[in-house]
Order: sequence, then structure tokens, then C-alpha cells
Amino acid sequence: MDEDDEIRRLRQRDPQAWERLYRDGCRRTYRVLFHVTKAEAAVLEELNQSVWLAAMETIERFDATRGTPSEWLMGIARLQGLGYLRRQYRRRVFSVAGAVETWEAPNRERDEASAHEQSGLLRACIEALPEPWQFVLRQKYEVGLSVKEIADLCGSSAKAVESILSRARNRLREWVAETRAAEESA
Repeated sequence: MDEDDEIRRLRQRDPQAWERLYRDGCRRTYRVLFHVTKAEAAVLEELNQSVWLAAMETIERFDATRGTPSEWLMGIARLQGLGYLRRQYRRRVFSVAGAVETWEAPNRERDEASAHEQSGLLRACIEALPEPWQFVLRQKYEVGLSVKEIADLCGSSAKAVESILSRARNRLREWVAETRAAEESA
């Protein structure tokens, strides 16, 4: 079945099409949510439900020129996770004594929250990438391998690895920019 037909079926609320999408994407949306929020299982389950409800409610606005249904779902998961984090940070109450602590503690907390949110956003974006791209990025930046070492490990050329790294970094930049723009407009 081609992708256009699958999207048409999703828009028609075809239960089998939604079942296939859920079966193929549920673990990935859950992983994205975990990487963004580090929340406990009950919260992740609730957030994951929210992702799928949002997908069903917004399927009419899905634009195939901007990505696949799977990528679209990962974007929804990132936004749901970030929304959860924002709500959690808003609920924090700072109780400090003295004027110096009053100014320093919230700023320090805000910086830590911002760094955590940015780190979660990047992890979620990486999780939404195709598996081979994730592997190459992790080998380069987490393990610290050279392009040649990654190419040897993958059984491909250094040029192919450089191409994957370039495309993955560009996609990450786009998604981070889109997510930030969506947050600012929300």
C-alpha cells in the first residue's frame, strides 16, 4: 500500500490504518516522550495517549510534503513532552530567604530547566530520526569515532557517512527551529 493511500485511510478514520500506524509508531512515540521528560511510566502512558489523540484530531492538517506520518507523530510527541515539562516547571515554587537568594535561585533553576528542556528536545529529535542516522550520530558524538571508523563499522564509504551526518544535522536543526517556533506561537 502506498503512503498517499495510507494517509487517505487515516483521514477517513479507517481503524486498520490507525492500527498499523499505532503498531509501527507507539514504541517510538513512547521513547521520544521518555527522552524529553524522563517521567515515570504512568505519566508517559498518559502523554502517549495524548499524542495519539492529538494525531487523530489533527490528521486533516497533516502535510505529506513536510515528512512522513511517522515523522509527524514524532513531532507531536516532542511537543507533548515539552508541554508537560513547561507545566511542571511552572508549578515549581521557590522558597528562599534573602534578596540575593531570591534572585539567584530562580535564575539558576530557570537555567537548569532550560538546559534540561533543550537537552530533552535534542534527544527527542534524535529519536525521531531514521535508525541508521541515529546510529551514525551516536557513534560520532557519543562514542567519539571518526568518520572513517564509522564507515568501517557500517561497511560503507566515508563519503556516505559524511552525507548521513550532514543530512541528520540539517534535519535536527530544522526540527529544533520548528519546535521552538511552534512553542512561541502557542
